[in-house]
Amino acid sequence: MDSVDKTITVICDWIQKKLEADDLTEDNKTYVAEMTKALAELVSARADCY
Repeated sequence: MDSVDKTITVICDWIQKKLEADDLTEDNKTYVAEMTKALAELVSARADCY
């Protein structure tokens, strides 16, 4: 589970950096949205383990 937790943290950090960037393009916005959905699924699956 430690690797899953690390993956969640890395994805969160990546999303935050993209959202803070001044040059967020439409393609990047779509990619950030998709990554956010994937992150939500990962967090949900992680929670199901407990």
